[in-house]
Amino acid sequence: MPHYNSFDSFQTKKSKEKKNKAKNKSLEKINIDENFIIDSKQDYAIVMEVKYNNAYVLYNGEVIVAKLRKDLNAICNKILFPGDKVILENKNNNYIIKNLIKRKSLLSRIKVDSTRQGSASVKNIAANVDLAVIVVSAKEPPLHAKFIDRYLLILQSSNIDSVICLNKCEQKSKEEEEILEIYRKIGIKIIETSTYNNVGIEELQKILKGKQAIFVGNSGVGKSSLTNALMNLDSIKTGEVSQKSKRGCHTTTSSKYYVWDEKSSIIDTPGIRSLDVSSFDIDEIKEYFYEFREYNGKCKYKDCLHFMEPIDTCAIKQAVEAGRINKNRYESYIRIVNELSK
Repeated sequence: MPHYNSFDSFQTKKSKEKKNKAKNKSLEKINIDENFIIDSKQDYAIVMEVKYNNAYVLYNGEVIVAKLRKDLNAICNKILFPGDKVILENKNNNYIIKNLIKRKSLLSRIKVDSTRQGSASVKNIAANVDLAVIVVSAKEPPLHAKFIDRYLLILQSSNIDSVICLNKCEQKSKEEEEILEIYRKIGIKIIETSTYNNVGIEELQKILKGKQAIFVGNSGVGKSSLTNALMNLDSIKTGEVSQKSKRGCHTTTSSKYYVWDEKSSIIDTPGIRSLDVSSFDIDEIKEYFYEFREYNGKCKYKDCLHFMEPIDTCAIKQAVEAGRINKNRYESYIRIVNELSK
């Protein structure tokens, strides 16, 4: 699984070796005093951003800089992430992070380092997320369904509810509408917004009200612009899409936490141009495709992957053939399984 619970997130994580792959999927082991993590406490601060050894936290309505207690002997940005709840101690007007409150979720992804022979590591993004908004755009960059499918996979495995937000909706064509309809039919809520025309922002606010939410998505889709619109600010750095590649320019370089209303916050994340799912086990992928669920246990063989098996033995393939499961979604599933089987 590509995510960690509060205790597991600090321990070494090694995924199973994949056939013909030599990627290192281990998470750097950090020795943490078990007393650092506590179950709950009322008076806590929320981590907004982490830069190496400093955590910028929201405490009693003020943003202050805090550091980890020295006995932990760890770097702050390896331990804490936006959305974390921490207990502070004031020592001579210097704030020390004494404890971390146990997380209810931790969103992470695999980050591949192409300069080190394909080695990979887990990159934690945000903690205690109630809802994830998968932000896509109608054009520039174009809407890719396979990217949505991979995000849904990762979010599902992290037990985080999700909605899809089509930004730049004024550019939507019949092609984008057909893609969105696929997800409507499997029960994913779709929001259409335009920060340029101020469309859909109020609907988005209603959905995010009272939640600690996160914007995830490709570079250039408008995550920071949506955050600006929620907060009625123009201060968050935004950028244009590269005209040469039609891919987004990175404008947010680290995950940041913003409070836009009482008990309502958004975590804006850096744009991601590719999503590695190779830390998943091949036989768990089918569990995260919503439309497969009603066919669970109906295949002839219990270990059916719905991949190379004959159609007369596979209930999923039969459902695809009959049009009960969308063919494009099934092909997206096959692409992922095929990657993992190499």
